[in-house]
Amino acid sequence: MHVKRVELSNFKSFGGTTDVPLLPGFTVISGPNGSGKSNILDSLLFCLGLASSRGMRAERLPDLVNQNQAKRRSTVETIVTATFDISDVADRLISKDDEAKNATLGPLEAGSIIESDTAGDFQPLESSAELPEEHLRLDAITAPGATNGTANGANGAAKDSHNGHSNGNGNGQVAPPQEWKVTRRLRVTAQGTYTSNYYINGEPCTLNDLHEQLQRFRIYPEGYNVVLQGDVTSIISMNARERREIIDEMAGVASFDRKINQAKSKLDVVKEREERFRIVETELIAQLERLDQDRKKAEKYKQIKATLQEKQQWEGVMQWRSRQKQAEQLASQIAKGHQEGESIEQKIAALTEKMEATAAELALLNAKVKALGEEEYLALQSQLATQEAELRQLVRQSDSLGTSTSDISAQIAATQAAMQDQETELTTVGQRLRTVRDQELAQIKADRDSAIAQLEAKRSETNAIADKSQAWVQQQSDLRRQLESLLDQLEPQRAEQVRLQERISRLETQREGQQEALTALENEASATLSLRLCGEDKNKDGANASTDGLSEAEAQIQRLAQKVAEVEADLQTQTQTLNRLLQEQREKQRALDKLEAQEQAIKESQGTQATEVLKRSGIQGLCGIVAELGQVDAAYQLALEIAAGGRMGFMVVEDDRVGARAIDLLKQRRAGRATFLPLNKIRVPNFKPLDKWNRPDGFVDYAVNLISCDDKYADVFAFVFGSTVVFETLAAARQNMGRYRIVTLDGEILESSGAMTGGSLRSRGRLHFGTVSAGESKEAQALRDRLAEIDNILIRCEQKVNQLTLQAKEKSKALIEARQQYRENQLKADQVENQRRAIAQRIAKAKAQLERSDSEHKQANARLDQLAQTLPLQEQALAEKRQAIAALENSQTHSQWQAAQGAVRSLEAQLNEQQQRLSAAEKQQQDLLTQQQRLQEKLQSGRDKIVAARIQQQAQINQQSDIAQQQQLLQETIAQTKSAIAILEDKLKQEKTARDTVERQYKIEQNEQQQNHWQLQKLQETQTLRQQQLHDLQQTIEQQALELPNPLPEIPEDLTLEALNKSLKSLQRRLEALEPVNMLALEEYERTLERLEELTAKLTTLEEERTELLLRIENFTTLRKQAFKEAFDAVNINFQSIFAELSDGDGHLQLDDAVNPFNGGLTLVAHPKGKQVRRLASMSGGEKSLTALSFIFALQRYRPSPFYAFDEVDMFLDGANVERLSKMIQQQAKLAQFIVVSLRRPMIESAERTIGVTQARGAYTQVLGINLAKAT
Repeated sequence: MHVKRVELSNFKSFGGTTDVPLLPGFTVISGPNGSGKSNILDSLLFCLGLASSRGMRAERLPDLVNQNQAKRRSTVETIVTATFDISDVADRLISKDDEAKNATLGPLEAGSIIESDTAGDFQPLESSAELPEEHLRLDAITAPGATNGTANGANGAAKDSHNGHSNGNGNGQVAPPQEWKVTRRLRVTAQGTYTSNYYINGEPCTLNDLHEQLQRFRIYPEGYNVVLQGDVTSIISMNARERREIIDEMAGVASFDRKINQAKSKLDVVKEREERFRIVETELIAQLERLDQDRKKAEKYKQIKATLQEKQQWEGVMQWRSRQKQAEQLASQIAKGHQEGESIEQKIAALTEKMEATAAELALLNAKVKALGEEEYLALQSQLATQEAELRQLVRQSDSLGTSTSDISAQIAATQAAMQDQETELTTVGQRLRTVRDQELAQIKADRDSAIAQLEAKRSETNAIADKSQAWVQQQSDLRRQLESLLDQLEPQRAEQVRLQERISRLETQREGQQEALTALENEASATLSLRLCGEDKNKDGANASTDGLSEAEAQIQRLAQKVAEVEADLQTQTQTLNRLLQEQREKQRALDKLEAQEQAIKESQGTQATEVLKRSGIQGLCGIVAELGQVDAAYQLALEIAAGGRMGFMVVEDDRVGARAIDLLKQRRAGRATFLPLNKIRVPNFKPLDKWNRPDGFVDYAVNLISCDDKYADVFAFVFGSTVVFETLAAARQNMGRYRIVTLDGEILESSGAMTGGSLRSRGRLHFGTVSAGESKEAQALRDRLAEIDNILIRCEQKVNQLTLQAKEKSKALIEARQQYRENQLKADQVENQRRAIAQRIAKAKAQLERSDSEHKQANARLDQLAQTLPLQEQALAEKRQAIAALENSQTHSQWQAAQGAVRSLEAQLNEQQQRLSAAEKQQQDLLTQQQRLQEKLQSGRDKIVAARIQQQAQINQQSDIAQQQQLLQETIAQTKSAIAILEDKLKQEKTARDTVERQYKIEQNEQQQNHWQLQKLQETQTLRQQQLHDLQQTIEQQALELPNPLPEIPEDLTLEALNKSLKSLQRRLEALEPVNMLALEEYERTLERLEELTAKLTTLEEERTELLLRIENFTTLRKQAFKEAFDAVNINFQSIFAELSDGDGHLQLDDAVNPFNGGLTLVAHPKGKQVRRLASMSGGEKSLTALSFIFALQRYRPSPFYAFDEVDMFLDGANVERLSKMIQQQAKLAQFIVVSLRRPMIESAERTIGVTQARGAYTQVLGINLAKAT
């Protein structure tokens, strides 16, 4: 993305409409002073809304309109349009609304929403500089193309021709836009009022909408996209805090501050609600205490009244019972008869139940005896047999393992013995190898060399004889050469024929084996394919199902990894917050301890420390310190407290005995010293007070008269103040110096001796009248409040850390399990695929081998047929040659030569024999080497077998130990089973004896039951007579009972009627004494208590919310500091590298307070080449400019943008530094577009193109472009 064109209409020095085309890369705008070259950059600032009117060198916006146009017309306007080329950016920022709008547009109007691609022409954003996703949304826009015509306001901008065209393929697709336009129109009326409007591709928008859009293209108002002359100067002149705030803006600290302020606002609301609820809670508690007293009184009244009513009922009942005694006697007899009858019936019923139980027990014993004899006994026997069989099985297993272990031991011993034999054999072979190599081979080679020498001598002799019979020798030699030539041809063919016959036989056998192996492999492949297809049918659709499963597993792993990363990031934030709060807690606690120590020292100096010890000791007779025994008007409080001084901390006691006891206690506890004022010994100083008419101006009163206290402490305050007088002002007091001891209302003291004391007062550590001790300072109270707040936050933070730690462990465990499952599935799939591929490769290899065997078989048969045709002819020719040689040799010519020739052949035979012996010796040497290697391999194999056997032996020993433990447990179980069988056998005998006993008991119970039935019949006849008599008596009693309460109350037996009457009178008097009573307090108390509980629950919720908000604020603070630190480190690294490149020196950024960077500022520290390290303020003008430019470049590198514009930033630099700066810009121009206004030659020469700016006859600014690269 880059600025493609800037169109200016009546903007500052540009009259009419001027189109300034711009290209990617490095462009310089140059021209005479006052020509208006900087106005091009001002137009960019104006159009994009990146600066105010003062930032564009104008007092107010109307000053930006061309003045010649303003004089001609009543209403004038200026329009600036900036066109951006967005053909190289990505489509990632198209919102849903934009897509919907584009779908409704025609082929020439549709456009796409795109943002700059991080893989394009410039560097990607740092993570800290990226915008949140919720802000990455563009307004719906169209994509008009370029125009060179005159712009007529916003309408003209909206009617520009489009560059987007349909693809022409008939499918209705729309090409993405190639350009993006921003237009700003400023209209000024004759009255001086104006309106300013922004447009994006012809659509009206607000400045916020435009800035949001620009931020998506990585163009920021605070990002130093356009650097003016004043920007470099401002960085130099701004203070350290303002310079640090630049990093704040880059790091997004303002966003965190906004979140913190929002949280604090919510916290204030929560605190306000909590305070309001606390007030209501206090009122409810007070109301509850009042209602509790009324409730207790009402409950007491209610209880006494209930007791009175109950005893009134007792009175009637007791009168009725006095008339009932006669009836009770008869009723008693009837009751006794009933009880006797019921007793007999109970006996009958109990005996019946007993008999039934006895009968059931008898039947149960009979069944049990039978059952014990058959089932349980047999079951135990079966169980015992099973356990013994298991024991025998374990014994067999143990024996088998022991035998196997012994076998392994024997195998190890045999292997070791074989290895020992092999080592002996290896030693023998080595010795034999050395003998053959060192002795036999040397002897054979010597014999061969001797035979060669003899043969050469004999051949020389034969050649001498052959010279004498040349013709015969020549004929014989020719025949022999022909014979040897035939033999050389015939012998290889014969050997080849034999080899071919053997090879054909071997190939036929090999082909049969290969065909069988190929058939087996094809069967195996068919079986594997069948199993795979079965598995795939179970799991979906074969390979596709496996691929889908693995893809889903990968997606699940990514989701889990993202969750783990989120939890760990939150955990890291919480941990950092926790550590920071712990550090702050330690610092605050140290500060509080220091303050407490200071206050403690002050208390000790005033004596209040000792006073507190005395207060806690509980000594009787302590009245208190002077400060708490008197009250004073606020207007005189300061004067009287200063006048009293240290005496305010004196302890007042009843008598000197109490003072002595207190002094002893302070000595014992080493609690310091104190001054005591015993009331029985204190003496008042004598002085004559002045009459009111004789008092001087400014005289208020004697100090002792301004104190309010109990009469018994009057002497104490007379002692404390003496004759001290109070004056209004120091001036009035000075008029009476030396006459009195004076204290002014402002706290100055003028002693009668002439000494003057005054000045500022400490705000803490001083006693006040009406208080027990010196109040705690606001600083200490603030520290205590902050520590309490930190404690609450730490509890919540630790809970969150624990929760997040647990979540992180769970998520990590799930992630590990998912990855493990994925690896297992992947491994299974790979195994199946590898198995399939291996079988396919084996089949292909087998087929290839079979094809090679067939080919070799055919070639061997063809060659064998060819040899069968040629060999007979060659053998016939060989026989003819041998006959001719034999005929020639049978002639008696040259017999001497023949004898010599025979000797040569004999020597040749000897030489061949020596050659064969040498070959045999060498072959023996090679055999010995092979045997030596084979023995070494056997030894290594034996060692491996011994290691494996020992591992197996150890495993069997461990298994034997386990079996032994099982045997022991099983033997114990068998012993228990045998014991149970023995007990069962004994029990069977006992059950038979018990059955006989129960039978005898059953017969006894039958006889007793018959006797009870006879007694019950006799009692029923007597009871019937008694019931008739009782019925007659009850009719009389019922008539008297109609007036009694129902049911009757319970009355104490020892209560008499006279005592009851006295009690009734007493209760009546107590009721009258309690009246009046608020009986509604009972319900009101419950309602108030319920309201208080609800309010307490709400307060608990508010406290939790407050703690959560405090923790959120602390987390935002942690993230704020972390974001600043990351941005600072990145910018610092960029600054170091850029400054080193620009100045050949080194420099860095330095925070005033590295621990709490927001409490201080930022300083640029530089070390130019050949100079000492300097801060920015102590540098020269050029050095300051270079340092400030390095800082600007570092900021730009941290948050890169698609284009940058510089306005004469090289004006304070010399030629060498301008050249370095131009090289830096030239290098940066590879990543972004650079537009530089400059008059310096190195800058112009380094640019790719130059735009010349001048004024035509002093009227309007004109533009001329030069492409330096092509010109060069």
